[in-house]
Amino acid sequence: MRINWKYFVLFFFLFAYLGYFREKFFVAYNHLMYIKYYGTITKAPIDEFIYFFNDASYKTLYYLKYPFTLFSIFIFGGLSILSVKYILNEKKLLKWVVYSYLILLTLAGLSMLFGYIVNQRLQDDEYTLSRWLVGIAQSPIITIVILASHQLFIQQTKTEKE
Repeated sequence: MRINWKYFVLFFFLFAYLGYFREKFFVAYNHLMYIKYYGTITKAPIDEFIYFFNDASYKTLYYLKYPFTLFSIFIFGGLSILSVKYILNEKKLLKWVVYSYLILLTLAGLSMLFGYIVNQRLQDDEYTLSRWLVGIAQSPIITIVILASHQLFIQQTKTEKE
């Protein structure tokens, strides 16, 4: 199948738009957490929308970050599925998007679990690995790899037939 360039451009901008707002939210959220944890106001201004969480304690903000992260992964995963579906129109590749997300989340979860069991905390190298894997899940990387792999496979198949 050929790439549907109209959908490619559409999903490019959707990923960019979603990535921007995801980053803006988490930077502002982390800034508020910093202020709550250290009890000091920084010189950097706080975004207006984050004042919604101003009455929450640091502990509440810390634990709310996990559902926000899962929600972000869900949104990026859904967008990845839709982009592969509409850009390539290959339904069999959709399962690879799902498998990729499941593998990433499983490895991230196992890494955090291992770090917690061994170190009784979530702040060592295992946590860093987990955050890196979750970062991939909150980006268009999986979609890019699947699109590129599909195009390489199509090109190889075409070359072998000639």
